Order: sequence, then structure tokens, then C-alpha cells
Amino acid sequence: MRRLLIVGVLVGMVLSLAACGDSSSDAETAALQLKADKYEIEQIEKTFHQAMSLQDIDLMVSLWAPNATLTVGPEATAAGVDEIRQFWLERSVVFAPETTWVVDHPAYKMGVTVNGDLGTVHFECHFVNYETGEIEAITSADQDVARIDGRWLITNMVGGSTELTL
Repeated sequence: MRRLLIVGVLVGMVLSLAACGDSSSDAETAALQLKADKYEIEQIEKTFHQAMSLQDIDLMVSLWAPNATLTVGPEATAAGVDEIRQFWLERSVVFAPETTWVVDHPAYKMGVTVNGDLGTVHFECHFVNYETGEIEAITSADQDVARIDGRWLITNMVGGSTELTL
């Protein structure tokens, strides 16, 4: 009888500890997933600026969801990957062949949020003419992003102008 009681108490303790372990591992898993998601969203911003600096339209378009939108001013909205591609090629100075800019993106001017499979990213772009060293333009962007088929993509972007601040 005493042996049965001891075994019962030990089983109860093991089950209690296992239950506690599950909740902490769930919290740890959630925290790791949040870090991973933020990292992947930050990669969108880095790749976005790399695509502009290299004038690589295919790299740029690879960041967008199929039904994404891009708005840069009144009456200046592109919807869908094809229109977004055309916008960058036809209306953006950045992709003009004669443009000699590199795009700087100060890390301290970026913010990322994550809520499940949705997120946001805000950043500034400083366009520096690599031949003259002059800052040619400064813009900002607010992007909505979503995890689609396991990959984070831009679903909506609103771009605007801003002033250089330190």
C-alpha cells in the first residue's frame, strides 16, 4: 500500500512538472517565432533597398504579394505585381538607367510589428548619388506585410517624402 502511495505521488509530481514545462516551452516557442518573424520582415526592408541600389526590378517585384498595392501620392496607386513592376520602371527615378544612386536605410529609422501572420514595417530611404556623394532624395515608407505560403511579402505600401533628421 505504501509503495502504491509513493508511486501515485511520484506520477502526480511528474505530470505536474510536465504541465509546467509545456507552458514555458510554449512561451519560449512563441518568443522565438516572434524574433524569427521580425527578422524575416527586416529582410524585406534590406532586400527592398538592395533592389533599388542595384536597379534589380526582378528582385524588387519578388517582395510583393500578387495582389499588393503601392501608393506614392494622389492618383498614383499601382495594384498587382504587373502594375507595381511598371510603376518602378516607368515612374520611379530610382530605376532610370542614368540614375547613379545607392540607397541608404538607417536602421534606427526602422520599425517592425508582428501580429500572427500580419505585420508592418516603417523605414526611411536616403538616396545618395555615388558619383557626387550628395543626398538626392529622402523618402519614407509604411508597408503592410503578410506571411503567404510561409513567406513574408509586401501586401500594401504607402510611400511619401520626409526630411532628413538625425
